[in-house]
Amino acid sequence: MSEYQYYEFQTIDRPLTAQQKAAMRQLSSRVELSATRAIFNYAYSDFRGEPLKVLEQHFDALLYIANWGSKQLAFRFPKNALDPKQLQPYLLDTEEGCSAQVTVMSTHMLLNLELNEQEGYGWIEGEGLLDPLIPLREALLQGDLRALYLYWLRAANERAGWLMEEEDDAAEPLVEPPVPAGLGQLDEALQALVEFFEIDRDLIAAAAEQSPALTLHEEPLDAWIPLLPEEERNAFLLSVVQGEAHVGVALRRRLREVGRASSMAVPIGPQRTFAELQASAEVARSRRIQREREAAAQARLARLDALAQREDAVWEQIATLLAKRTASSYEESVGYLVELRELAIHQQKRATFDTKLAEVIAPYAKSTALQRRLQEKRLV
Repeated sequence: MSEYQYYEFQTIDRPLTAQQKAAMRQLSSRVELSATRAIFNYAYSDFRGEPLKVLEQHFDALLYIANWGSKQLAFRFPKNALDPKQLQPYLLDTEEGCSAQVTVMSTHMLLNLELNEQEGYGWIEGEGLLDPLIPLREALLQGDLRALYLYWLRAANERAGWLMEEEDDAAEPLVEPPVPAGLGQLDEALQALVEFFEIDRDLIAAAAEQSPALTLHEEPLDAWIPLLPEEERNAFLLSVVQGEAHVGVALRRRLREVGRASSMAVPIGPQRTFAELQASAEVARSRRIQREREAAAQARLARLDALAQREDAVWEQIATLLAKRTASSYEESVGYLVELRELAIHQQKRATFDTKLAEVIAPYAKSTALQRRLQEKRLV
């Protein structure tokens, strides 16, 4: 299999300048370039730049995927828009497999999430994967840490598997970070994150047991503003006049601090170890499987009941199809026969079915094409 690497960069806050577009073309003449996006596809070669450096200098979001098992999602934020200390509990680095890092630079901060699976995952096209993940950046800017908690679950699961392989029973128990509200209310962007990093949904269900529902409430911003020192208020006002991005986000975060407001991620009761989460996930998995089995059984009964209402018409349709003596008509008729056999078994009328089957296929006893299909489905 040939190699496949896909890099996609996007701007969110502003379009690319002419100079930035020229810089992208210098990286590759085959770049797919627009006012807000740069896409690089590679087979048997590699990206000439440093992806995180390119993100830092020109873009707000990066997605990378390779067919040997590497995935990466990274965002750039204004330096003071997020509090690195608040993010730190969620940044679990498993050395092999998962890596979550925050890097603070002079004017920006980068959040980088990576997954490297040694066995790979086959050929997955990267086009279209970043767009549904873009809203996660704004959610993080607004203090919604669900994306980081979900990635922590993925990394913790990777770490647990690695420790099991190494038979390391002496490792310190891994304790979950503060649980964000709304883990039971994942929006489309969070669902896309779960799919992209293949996060265990039963683990998410277990984690959500201690995650309160999201609630909308008005924050007393007018009461918090006077709590800021005058010098700091003036600095924020100057930032607004100078047109700096996300001043409002940084100001809201600061006001929450001085107002001692709770964030969207606070410990609710005792924090659980990952082993406890795994145990809860097994219970959730068993319940889910049981629900799926019951739903499948109900759907099967409904399908058989509907088939019973039109059984005579289906037999007539089979006879019409067989008379065409074509490969497609044989294929379709055998499909109907399989369904009628299932109905007969359900109704305990297998003998009646066998009699009708013998009658309808008798004129085609010498058709090898039909007989082969009947034998494959064990109808004869």
